[in-house]
Amino acid sequence: MNDSLLIEIGCEELPARQIGRQLELLAGGLGKRLVEAGLLESADTIERFGTPRRLAIRIPSVAGRQPDRVLERKGPSVDVAYDDDGKPTRAAEGFARSVGKTVAELDTLETEQGRWLFARVEQPGQALDELLPDMFEATIADMAGARSMRWSDRDEKFLRPVRWLVALHGQAVIGLNPFGLQADRVTRGHRIHAPGEHELASADDYTATLERAFVMVGPASRRQRIEQQATELAGKAGLEVLIDPGLLDEVAGLTEWPVAVMGHFDRAFLEVPEEALISSMEQHQKCFALRDSQGRLAPSFIAVANIDSRDPAAMTAGFERVIHPRLADARFFWDQDRRTRLADKRGRLDSILFQEKLGSIGDKVRRITTLAADIAPSLGAEESATARAAELCKCDLVTEMVGEFPELQGVMGHHYALADGEPAAVAQAIESHYLPRHAGDALPDDAVGRALAIADRLDTIVGVFAAGLKPKGGKDPFALRRAALGVIRILDASGCRRPLRELIAGAGQTLSEQLPLPDSLAGEVEDFIMERLRPWAAEQGIETNTVHAVAAGYRGSVADFMARARAVQRFADDPAVASLIAANKRASNLLKQSGVSSFNDVEAQSLQEDEEKQLLEAINQTESRLARLLEQDDYPACLNELAGLREPVDRFFDKVMVMTDDDTLRNNRLALLDALRRQFAQIADVARLGR
Repeated sequence: MNDSLLIEIGCEELPARQIGRQLELLAGGLGKRLVEAGLLESADTIERFGTPRRLAIRIPSVAGRQPDRVLERKGPSVDVAYDDDGKPTRAAEGFARSVGKTVAELDTLETEQGRWLFARVEQPGQALDELLPDMFEATIADMAGARSMRWSDRDEKFLRPVRWLVALHGQAVIGLNPFGLQADRVTRGHRIHAPGEHELASADDYTATLERAFVMVGPASRRQRIEQQATELAGKAGLEVLIDPGLLDEVAGLTEWPVAVMGHFDRAFLEVPEEALISSMEQHQKCFALRDSQGRLAPSFIAVANIDSRDPAAMTAGFERVIHPRLADARFFWDQDRRTRLADKRGRLDSILFQEKLGSIGDKVRRITTLAADIAPSLGAEESATARAAELCKCDLVTEMVGEFPELQGVMGHHYALADGEPAAVAQAIESHYLPRHAGDALPDDAVGRALAIADRLDTIVGVFAAGLKPKGGKDPFALRRAALGVIRILDASGCRRPLRELIAGAGQTLSEQLPLPDSLAGEVEDFIMERLRPWAAEQGIETNTVHAVAAGYRGSVADFMARARAVQRFADDPAVASLIAANKRASNLLKQSGVSSFNDVEAQSLQEDEEKQLLEAINQTESRLARLLEQDDYPACLNELAGLREPVDRFFDKVMVMTDDDTLRNNRLALLDALRRQFAQIADVARLGR
């Protein structure tokens, strides 16, 4: 009989950030094993429940018994199974024993490879309660990780000590007994509101029973409740709550019966940069910050308790008492860090190692100061401001504030630079040069920040390659792939026309004073960065074939590459030019078959057919117009111009035999096709499209 299967593992307090991962392992491991055993059709329907004290899954429609199955087993070949006298060998007897038959009861199977002993074995299905214990123990073993624990005298490991187990198939208890426990139908309620045991009538009664016991067992329902309560509290006060999704998930993982309350703090703390206050509230106290109607940080916060208190005012006061010293710490760090100027902290960067062969963070700063100033004009950035921003961009790493809140690197540098009277462009770049921090993150929107961001990343990529530590497989300890993608995105968005190889060479030049560089380094780094271009282009709607078409022999700027790729993709998507693309492929194949590496100019007087004369005329007319459009980098217009060659090209291939026996005529026609190909090659190798 099919029914819902419920498994609950009751634990001591689980780390909030690990609950989701553990639930995925539990659901994935057990679901896969049930499907393989024929007890479950699909693992896609598994429900996941988790709180600080429990991990649980409920699987609808799990069979109580496997269906009977007939297994087909192939044994040794007949030649091996019998000796010269026709008597069974050990191989035959061993196979017979393995399938529970005598040799005489075995069948023979004939295939193209020969004749084999064969048996059909009826295998009765096993009951769920026979199979589940081993499945569960194997799943638990797979869930064990580096942070798993042992307790008491048990050999099993789990993230936290396990205190109770529930295993129900419908209304029936399944006999599981790991961790020295015996599974039953009794769960545990909220520690304060409904302590003790609560009996489950069936697996389907799980969520309702725990709801009555003041446990919201679904993480999504707790997130929704927290967000709704926080929004309502903020709205009543005329404020807006700052809901960080990661913090919302974490708070949901810290509570079973979440109750949001609003607290307040001394307005004097608002003299500290708001990012530091928000980090203090979120990281240390797991509280949500608030803004007023003008968008300014409000001297208030929303905390989430795990209890519906009879005295909310007292509970709120407790949160306020706890948050005050944390905000006081942030104010202390702010005051201490400003006792010395940001520029005066540069010397301390020499004591922080960046990489053994590449030197200290101070060495890195000196390199990127030179490199960023060189890059600046290419991005429209003021050179002196860029150099100054580069000198200061890592200084906040040695501040007290960033030491306490590493996520504020760059942000605090911005504030300290302004406090020191540095130009706004310098302060902004200190913060923005860290962008993008991850995939999909915003890019620097200031020219100085863009120049500094590129210099910082190129110095890291070229330096790590030079140190012989380029990424291998899934290992990328310096996050070079992310850095390369950041370079691509910034260069594309900025429209910088400086060739990528030239930028890489500049980074190599600044590094060469510290480290000998191999001649092949620039090419390797360029290839590495361009490899990241393919997935980035795909996200922009550009197909792999288009990337290959544009990349064929191309060594220019990233922005120009992407401009060409976008234009070529639109060209390739136009059904009207499909025959022109096919003709380019045909021309390319004929040129390869000819074995000729280079061709002379077309001899117009040697052309015989009207169609080849018309094609040459069309190519010549297009050439002059195309040159003017290429000077303007107007690639859509260029391809539109080339699309006009479709009809004369089609007529040429319909009427003209290229590979004629006449060497002079054949070579002249191949030269005509080469002239056609060269027209398109100025933008992309169109023959590669659609492959």
